[in-house]
Amino acid sequence: MRKPQVRVTVNSRCKRSCYYCRPSGEAVATESGTDLVPDQLVAVAAAVRAQGVDSIKLTGGDPALYEPLVEVVHRLRHDVGMSEVEVISRHPRIGDLAPALAEAGVTLFNVSLDTLDAGLHHEICGVNDHAEVLAAIKACVATGVPVKVNVVAMAGINTPEIEPLIAWCEDAGVDSVKLLDIIKDLGEGSESFARRLEIKRKRQLPDLYVSMEDLAGDLRGRAIDEQTVQQGGLGHPMTVLTMPSGTKVVLKDSTAGAWYGSVCRGCPLFPCHDALMALRLTADARLQFCLLREDVTVELAPLLEKGDQDGLAAQVEAAFEMYADAYFRPGDATPQELLEAHR
Repeated sequence: MRKPQVRVTVNSRCKRSCYYCRPSGEAVATESGTDLVPDQLVAVAAAVRAQGVDSIKLTGGDPALYEPLVEVVHRLRHDVGMSEVEVISRHPRIGDLAPALAEAGVTLFNVSLDTLDAGLHHEICGVNDHAEVLAAIKACVATGVPVKVNVVAMAGINTPEIEPLIAWCEDAGVDSVKLLDIIKDLGEGSESFARRLEIKRKRQLPDLYVSMEDLAGDLRGRAIDEQTVQQGGLGHPMTVLTMPSGTKVVLKDSTAGAWYGSVCRGCPLFPCHDALMALRLTADARLQFCLLREDVTVELAPLLEKGDQDGLAAQVEAAFEMYADAYFRPGDATPQELLEAHR
């Protein structure tokens, strides 16, 4: 059976306001100031590990603002037995925490950087700390733990900078650069949002979409190797280009197709960008199957508060079964193929 990525939104806010994201980040609407209790996070991770998954991603919100982060990483590696623990952040504090996280056993730092222009950085995320983010990336690299840099490609905003961004990452010793397309349907989910983009640039989120193929030409010309991978077995097919420096450039294009399952049947938002890529644990202890729908989340808090390990294990096992009949819908599916798959 294919298994999803497992992602944990350890807290509910990142103290930024990037205009391609929602207030609760990866999670459906979550009350501000909500943090996962470490014991509860570890209990769910142990149930996940029992399903044969030994990789987990900590996101948010922002893990760099989650006070028990170092403790949790250590427990996930040494108590739960996770072989991979990735921390995903865009806050400069991740650089300060990097040495302790490396010692605790983190296996990948994932830091976001959308521009080399400090003014544009401020416009995108609402915070004037560009130099500090660059320094944080270098601090993560200095630990010797692999570092991935995420770049959201936005038409008319930062696309002219893609090559210089990659060159900066190569010079800094970054292991990989992931170019992501805009989640065009993010505003369709349970948590609506209005970002500065609509005020300053008079453009809607879908207007920012740019195809990865439009960015890949010159990169392919420099690459010494090209592969196609699927993250976790259920993600979008992604092109991986290896540069002569050794840095890998990963292009994630939602139009390449995605995986869907039984929870998607009858959904008015089908086909969506994120699809059935990951199983997420939210900061308020819910299991979440997709980015957009709150009505299909599963409450774990009552089981966790009672310490009902058997009940928790059963709920997590049932959640994994949701992915058992997952099917791949190619990005170029015809209307008839779409109809047949969605019945």
